Amino acid sequence: MKQVPILLLLAMILASCGNSSKAPNGNADSIPLFEIVNNPEHPKHISLRLVDRVDGDTSITYVAEGLYGEDTVGFHIELDDQIAAGINADGSVNEKKGFTSGAIKLLRSGPESDRFVAALAELWNIDDVTRMKTTPIEPLVFSSNRIAVDHDKSFTYSFKLFFAPDAPVPGEVFFTFDTFKKTIGFQEKDMQYRSQIVHSLGE
Repeated sequence: MKQVPILLLLAMILASCGNSSKAPNGNADSIPLFEIVNNPEHPKHISLRLVDRVDGDTSITYVAEGLYGEDTVGFHIELDDQIAAGINADGSVNEKKGFTSGAIKLLRSGPESDRFVAALAELWNIDDVTRMKTTPIEPLVFSSNRIAVDHDKSFTYSFKLFFAPDAPVPGEVFFTFDTFKKTIGFQEKDMQYRSQIVHSLGE
Protein backbone atom coordinates (compact mmCIF):
# COMPACT_ATOMS: atom_id res chain seq x y z
CA MET A 1 0.00 0.00 0.00
CA LYS A 2 2.94 2.37 0.59
CA GLN A 3 3.74 2.23 -3.12
CA VAL A 4 0.54 4.06 -4.09
CA PRO A 5 1.50 7.48 -2.61
CA ILE A 6 4.97 7.14 -4.17
CA LEU A 7 3.47 6.43 -7.60
CA LEU A 8 1.14 9.40 -7.24
CA LEU A 9 4.06 11.65 -6.30
CA LEU A 10 6.05 10.51 -9.32
CA ALA A 11 3.08 11.16 -11.59
CA MET A 12 2.75 14.70 -10.23
CA ILE A 13 6.46 15.40 -10.78
CA LEU A 14 6.33 14.12 -14.35
CA ALA A 15 3.23 16.19 -15.09
CA SER A 16 4.90 19.36 -13.81
CA CYS A 17 7.93 18.74 -16.05
CA GLY A 18 5.71 18.88 -19.13
CA ASN A 19 4.77 22.54 -18.59
CA SER A 20 6.24 24.63 -21.41
CA SER A 21 5.78 27.91 -19.56
CA LYS A 22 8.55 28.86 -17.19
CA ALA A 23 9.33 32.07 -15.36
CA PRO A 24 12.93 33.15 -16.02
CA ASN A 25 13.71 33.29 -12.31
CA GLY A 26 11.50 30.39 -11.29
CA ASN A 27 8.55 32.32 -9.85
CA ALA A 28 7.02 35.26 -11.69
CA ASP A 29 5.24 36.46 -8.54
CA SER A 30 8.57 37.00 -6.75
CA ILE A 31 10.22 39.07 -9.49
CA PRO A 32 10.17 42.77 -8.61
CA LEU A 33 9.28 45.17 -11.39
CA PHE A 34 11.10 48.46 -11.87
CA GLU A 35 10.37 51.81 -13.50
CA ILE A 36 10.73 51.62 -17.27
CA VAL A 37 12.81 54.84 -17.18
CA ASN A 38 15.28 55.88 -14.50
CA ASN A 39 15.45 59.47 -15.74
CA PRO A 40 12.08 60.73 -17.03
CA GLU A 41 13.62 64.09 -17.92
CA HIS A 42 15.94 62.38 -20.40
CA PRO A 43 14.12 59.13 -21.35
CA LYS A 44 16.74 57.65 -23.65
CA HIS A 45 16.65 54.20 -22.04
CA ILE A 46 13.48 52.12 -21.70
CA SER A 47 13.80 48.83 -19.81
CA LEU A 48 11.40 46.06 -18.83
CA ARG A 49 11.61 42.86 -16.81
CA LEU A 50 11.05 39.45 -18.43
CA VAL A 51 8.65 37.80 -16.00
CA ASP A 52 7.57 34.71 -17.93
CA ARG A 53 8.57 32.59 -20.89
CA VAL A 54 6.67 30.21 -23.17
CA ASP A 55 8.62 28.00 -25.57
CA GLY A 56 7.07 27.30 -28.96
CA ASP A 57 8.21 25.15 -31.85
CA THR A 58 10.30 27.84 -33.58
CA SER A 59 10.15 30.84 -31.26
CA ILE A 60 10.05 31.84 -27.60
CA THR A 61 7.59 34.36 -26.23
CA TYR A 62 8.37 36.44 -23.15
CA VAL A 63 6.12 38.57 -20.98
CA ALA A 64 7.86 41.92 -20.57
CA GLU A 65 6.60 44.20 -17.79
CA GLY A 66 7.63 47.34 -15.96
CA LEU A 67 6.24 50.23 -13.96
CA TYR A 68 5.27 53.69 -15.10
CA GLY A 69 4.17 55.61 -12.06
CA GLU A 70 1.69 53.36 -10.29
CA ASP A 71 0.76 51.42 -13.42
CA THR A 72 2.09 48.10 -14.68
CA VAL A 73 2.91 48.39 -18.37
CA GLY A 74 4.25 45.89 -20.85
CA PHE A 75 3.72 43.57 -23.78
CA HIS A 76 4.70 40.19 -25.16
CA ILE A 77 7.88 39.90 -27.15
CA GLU A 78 8.55 36.92 -29.39
CA LEU A 79 12.05 36.00 -30.50
CA ASP A 80 13.03 33.24 -32.91
CA ASP A 81 14.68 30.38 -31.08
CA GLN A 82 17.54 30.68 -33.57
CA ILE A 83 18.91 34.13 -34.43
CA ALA A 84 22.21 34.01 -36.27
CA ALA A 85 25.21 36.21 -35.54
CA GLY A 86 25.25 39.41 -37.56
CA ILE A 87 28.96 40.05 -37.15
CA ASN A 88 31.53 37.70 -38.64
CA ALA A 89 34.62 36.55 -36.76
CA ASP A 90 36.73 39.16 -38.59
CA GLY A 91 34.39 41.97 -37.52
CA SER A 92 32.68 42.39 -40.87
CA VAL A 93 28.90 42.46 -41.26
CA ASN A 94 27.17 39.22 -42.18
CA GLU A 95 25.02 40.68 -44.94
CA LYS A 96 23.22 37.40 -45.62
CA LYS A 97 22.20 36.45 -42.06
CA GLY A 98 22.66 39.64 -40.09
CA PHE A 99 19.45 41.35 -41.22
CA THR A 100 16.13 39.54 -40.71
CA SER A 101 12.45 40.48 -40.64
CA GLY A 102 10.23 38.80 -38.07
CA ALA A 103 13.04 37.49 -35.87
CA ILE A 104 11.73 39.77 -33.10
CA LYS A 105 8.04 40.62 -32.77
CA LEU A 106 6.24 42.86 -30.31
CA LEU A 107 2.71 41.73 -29.44
CA ARG A 108 -0.12 43.41 -27.59
CA SER A 109 -0.94 41.46 -24.44
CA GLY A 110 -3.78 43.58 -23.07
CA PRO A 111 -4.47 46.96 -21.45
CA GLU A 112 -0.93 47.01 -20.04
CA SER A 113 0.34 47.25 -23.63
CA ASP A 114 -1.84 50.27 -24.31
CA ARG A 115 -0.47 51.84 -21.14
CA PHE A 116 3.10 51.13 -22.29
CA VAL A 117 2.63 52.83 -25.65
CA ALA A 118 0.80 55.76 -24.04
CA ALA A 119 3.65 56.09 -21.53
CA LEU A 120 6.27 56.04 -24.30
CA ALA A 121 4.31 58.64 -26.25
CA GLU A 122 4.16 60.85 -23.17
CA LEU A 123 7.86 60.46 -22.42
CA TRP A 124 8.83 61.19 -26.02
CA ASN A 125 6.26 63.98 -26.53
CA ILE A 126 4.34 62.25 -29.32
CA ASP A 127 0.66 63.18 -29.70
CA ASP A 128 -2.38 61.13 -30.71
CA VAL A 129 -1.05 57.67 -29.80
CA THR A 130 -2.90 56.04 -26.92
CA ARG A 131 -2.86 52.29 -27.52
CA MET A 132 -0.75 49.52 -28.97
CA LYS A 133 -1.54 48.03 -32.34
CA THR A 134 -3.37 44.71 -32.24
CA THR A 135 -1.36 43.29 -35.15
CA PRO A 136 2.16 41.95 -34.54
CA ILE A 137 4.86 44.61 -34.88
CA GLU A 138 7.81 43.24 -36.84
CA PRO A 139 10.79 45.57 -37.15
CA LEU A 140 13.75 44.81 -39.37
CA VAL A 141 16.32 43.24 -37.05
CA PHE A 142 20.09 43.48 -37.25
CA SER A 143 22.00 41.21 -34.88
CA SER A 144 25.06 43.07 -33.58
CA ASN A 145 26.42 39.84 -32.10
CA ARG A 146 29.36 37.64 -33.02
CA ILE A 147 27.53 34.56 -31.74
CA ALA A 148 24.07 33.13 -32.33
CA VAL A 149 21.41 33.75 -29.70
CA ASP A 150 21.07 31.03 -27.07
CA HIS A 151 18.00 31.63 -24.92
CA ASP A 152 19.33 29.33 -22.19
CA LYS A 153 22.78 30.92 -21.91
CA SER A 154 23.44 33.89 -19.63
CA PHE A 155 24.47 36.63 -22.02
CA THR A 156 23.58 40.14 -23.16
CA TYR A 157 22.64 40.20 -26.85
CA SER A 158 22.60 43.44 -28.81
CA PHE A 159 20.50 44.36 -31.84
CA LYS A 160 19.41 47.28 -33.96
CA LEU A 161 15.70 47.47 -34.68
CA PHE A 162 14.33 49.42 -37.65
CA PHE A 163 10.62 50.24 -37.33
CA ALA A 164 8.83 50.97 -40.61
CA PRO A 165 12.03 50.08 -42.49
CA ASP A 166 10.54 51.11 -45.85
CA ALA A 167 9.74 54.63 -44.66
CA PRO A 168 11.91 57.58 -45.76
CA VAL A 169 13.15 57.78 -42.15
CA PRO A 170 12.91 54.37 -40.43
CA GLY A 171 12.67 54.40 -36.66
CA GLU A 172 16.03 53.06 -35.53
CA VAL A 173 16.71 52.04 -31.94
CA PHE A 174 19.26 49.92 -30.10
CA PHE A 175 17.80 46.85 -28.39
CA THR A 176 19.30 44.55 -25.76
CA PHE A 177 18.08 41.12 -24.71
CA ASP A 178 19.71 40.12 -21.42
CA THR A 179 19.24 36.48 -20.47
CA PHE A 180 21.24 36.94 -17.24
CA LYS A 181 19.36 39.91 -15.78
CA LYS A 182 16.12 38.76 -17.47
CA THR A 183 15.50 42.16 -18.99
CA ILE A 184 15.06 43.86 -22.34
CA GLY A 185 16.03 47.41 -23.12
CA PHE A 186 15.57 50.03 -25.80
CA GLN A 187 18.25 52.69 -26.11
CA GLU A 188 17.49 55.73 -28.19
CA LYS A 189 19.87 56.40 -31.07
CA ASP A 190 18.52 59.81 -32.01
CA MET A 191 15.48 61.88 -31.08
CA GLN A 192 14.53 62.20 -34.75
CA TYR A 193 13.34 58.57 -34.71
CA ARG A 194 10.91 58.95 -31.81
CA SER A 195 7.78 59.67 -33.82
CA GLN A 196 8.35 56.81 -36.26
CA ILE A 197 8.95 54.33 -33.44
CA VAL A 198 5.90 55.37 -31.40
CA HIS A 199 3.61 55.40 -34.44
CA SER A 200 4.92 51.97 -35.47
CA LEU A 201 4.01 50.60 -32.06
CA GLY A 202 0.69 52.32 -31.52
CA GLU A 203 -2.28 54.14 -32.90
